Amino acid sequence: MTVEDLIVIGAGGASREIAWVVEEINASESRWNLLGFLDDDTEKQGKLVDGYPVLGPVQAASDYAAARLIVGVASYKNRGVRRRIVERLSVPRDRFATIVAPTAHVSKHASIGRGCALLHRVVVAHNTEIGDHSLISSACVIGHDARFAGYVTLAQNATVSGSTRLEADVYIGGGATIRDGVTVGEGSLVGLGAVVFRDVAKGDTVVGNPAKSLRARRHENE
Repeated sequence: MTVEDLIVIGAGGASREIAWVVEEINASESRWNLLGFLDDDTEKQGKLVDGYPVLGPVQAASDYAAARLIVGVASYKNRGVRRRIVERLSVPRDRFATIVAPTAHVSKHASIGRGCALLHRVVVAHNTEIGDHSLISSACVIGHDARFAGYVTLAQNATVSGSTRLEADVYIGGGATIRDGVTVGEGSLVGLGAVVFRDVAKGDTVVGNPAKSLRARRHENE
């Protein structure tokens, strides 16, 4: 297999985890030449992060026309940030790499989009579709027939049951559980450890067990 140059966009925690997965992939079969990171934080530029250089700001991607790219930026406070970075890059879809950890278990009947990262011990069941630029963190489990739009983020140990629908820019907090058949609306946030039994409205934030909208909780306390 051809070894390709790779650059990870962002030099924060999620990007560093992607770099770790790349190292694990290369340990069994040389696949990627990880050139380093790109990050707009001037304090990081020109320095090493986990042994890899921060090559410059995000816009410097144009200087590496032959390299594949993956965006590792994720933020529950700024859930559309990965989409905006991809739009800024303005490169063809096939420039983006999809990185799947060797310890992940992905059904051959699942579909994984471009620019996705599936980290260690992720499980993706059959007939699931994960849209472009989604980040699935370590030890997440995704049930059968789930449908993820692009730019979805699952933090560590999240469980998304079968036949769910996660719309674009959704962030599922660590340890959260989504019941089968539930739809989580665009740009919404499911808090740490929340257990979601009902659909979540677009742009809403839900927390607790059973999960409730923060707006509803405020009304209860008034």
